[in-house]
Amino acid sequence: MGAEWVRQLTQRGWRVVLTARSRAKAEEAATPLLAEGAKVLPRALDVSDEASIASLFRALEGELEALDLVVNNAGVNPKDHPDPTLFRRTFELTELDPDAVTECIRTNGVMPVIVAKHALPLLRRSTSPLVLSISSWLGSIGEKSMGGHYGYATSKAALNMMNRAMALQLRDAGIVAVVVNPGWVQTDMGGARATLTTEESVGGMLRNVVDRVTLVDSGKFFQWDGSEHPW
Repeated sequence: MGAEWVRQLTQRGWRVVLTARSRAKAEEAATPLLAEGAKVLPRALDVSDEASIASLFRALEGELEALDLVVNNAGVNPKDHPDPTLFRRTFELTELDPDAVTECIRTNGVMPVIVAKHALPLLRRSTSPLVLSISSWLGSIGEKSMGGHYGYATSKAALNMMNRAMALQLRDAGIVAVVVNPGWVQTDMGGARATLTTEESVGGMLRNVVDRVTLVDSGKFFQWDGSEHPW
């Protein structure tokens, strides 16, 4: 989904910082876009490592005049981990591992806000700054209708609360922060049976959320189609 965000934003004429855990992977992803004339800056970023986050934004402060949009798209789902025991240790009560659950919460729930923390100097230079973090329907307490999934579901619920806290704190600075459920999307995580393509999901989030939200919407939980999601 990250690649689709970059593709659609560059098609709009945006200059996009494309990140991956290594500079080589970022440059590989950027190569076809650069060949088409897109404005892409490939950079290394490990969102699980605050030192990596701080290093990226220190460098970007010297390269960019401002930052209008942060998309927190990176995350982990234990069900996709090469070690199948990790999923069971975050899903099954009888095998529940507090360290595995906590690491999932840290990566998905806390680190997107740490990204925003280090992006603040550049966001403050923008006339319409927005932080958009990808959540999930599994993070909705009201919509929770199945047992298990302690790690991933709790991590997204934590993200929703972390974003709400941040949004209220940044309101006076004019910075909007929202969380969005992208829908069931045909990605490695969503699978081939998912109902939305990445193009439909990202396009919907751009048109219905990025293009429309204002400061009064800051702190809200949206669907990809712009409707509000139950908490």
